[in-house]
Amino acid sequence: MSAPRPRKASDDTNFFFDYNLHFPSRTIYLGNIYNENDTATDNTVAEYFLKGMHLLNLGEDPGDISIILNHWGGDEYHFLACYDAIALSRAEVTVTVYGAAMSMGSWILQAADHRVMAPNATLLLHYGTWGTEVENASEDRLASMHNEGQRLRRQMEHTYLTRIRAKNPAYTERDLRALLNKEAYIPAPEAVNLGLADEVLST
Repeated sequence: MSAPRPRKASDDTNFFFDYNLHFPSRTIYLGNIYNENDTATDNTVAEYFLKGMHLLNLGEDPGDISIILNHWGGDEYHFLACYDAIALSRAEVTVTVYGAAMSMGSWILQAADHRVMAPNATLLLHYGTWGTEVENASEDRLASMHNEGQRLRRQMEHTYLTRIRAKNPAYTERDLRALLNKEAYIPAPEAVNLGLADEVLST
């Protein structure tokens, strides 16, 4: 039996570029992946991320985890899986936004123990869309889809409102709904003031 090949630093670098996980720094990249048809493959993003979080949470005393986030939104279910993986992590999790955390990306950010934004990063908060136009769908099916969309909206509102009120206790549900209805683009300093981020990286 031949001796195992010595591990090189380049192995970890290649693994990071191929699978978004860098073991030495305990860092995961979370962004969007598109296929050759320019179609988002949110299931693949979630698969890599969940596996990475599982590996970094192994052991009796896992170290801190760093997540680099540049996320333009997508499927609620896949990315709520990512949200839960962060929120339920045994390790302390810092999420740093570069570029944007839009739609589901800004929701995912709120799961972190420490939320950091680069100086030029932007959040997008909105209700998004929930498709109910299904050919030949029954009224019962359409009603069920509508109710599920409303459930997810309420869940999203609760997440944002809890985080905002930790810094701005007088902030109301009406204020939040007005923000979500207008497609709110929020730069990093405003996100900190609002309570949706904790820190802006210094230049």
